[in-house]
Amino acid sequence: FFFLPPLEKPLARTMRRLRPCLRDSSRRLRAFSSAAAHDLPADDCVRFEDVVRAHHRIRSGIVRTECRPSYHLSNMTGCSIHLKKEQSQVTGSFKERGARNAIMSLSEEQRRRGVIAASAGNHALALAWHGSQLGVPVTVVMPTVAPMTKVQNCRLFGANIIIHGDHIGEAKDYALQDPALQGLTYINGYDDVEVIAGTGTLGIEMLEQVPDCEVLVVPIGGGGLIAGIALAAKTLNPAVQVVGVEP
Repeated sequence: FFFLPPLEKPLARTMRRLRPCLRDSSRRLRAFSSAAAHDLPADDCVRFEDVVRAHHRIRSGIVRTECRPSYHLSNMTGCSIHLKKEQSQVTGSFKERGARNAIMSLSEEQRRRGVIAASAGNHALALAWHGSQLGVPVTVVMPTVAPMTKVQNCRLFGANIIIHGDHIGEAKDYALQDPALQGLTYINGYDDVEVIAGTGTLGIEMLEQVPDCEVLVVPIGGGGLIAGIALAAKTLNPAVQVVGVEP
């Protein structure tokens, strides 16, 4: 047999000592939550009507890509698999949708001054191409690890290219903080209302092309693509499942 002394009194003393610390921690947590909530955009900062507007706004300058069945993938999985071929865009990726929509949403003064972004590749190409088509000057800050082919193609499209930073984070900091670049409008490749609305046009197209679609499988990088597609697809068909895939 073992005798265990009552724990109520020692525990009560411990809790009395901790109570001021707990109250202080609680206040700090509420303050942090309030600040974080203040910094976050509204839940409805991108709406379906924004996607519909983008759909009409950009269609004259974007390829409506095929969404074709894949025999081999369908045979391997036992499902009917369709592939949306966004590599058919001029610059080879879906990024063109958001880039064009973001540029076209700017005021005349913003267009005159030009836009800027930090990107190692596809977003840079998309902005450079559509900037050239819309007569808007484009500056892109690219890190030293950016593929030379993409750097050269951005220059070919007429963009002003600045090579800076060992990674995309340093390139972005330079684009946002360098005084010489302050007059330009920064367009984020994924965390931007008009860019997300532009990517949402994919959701509209895919459900038009495959009306009985049950599941959409979407790659995730920064999250802008799946945000736009999910918004459009779930608005048009709440029963459709949206599955994100990331490395």
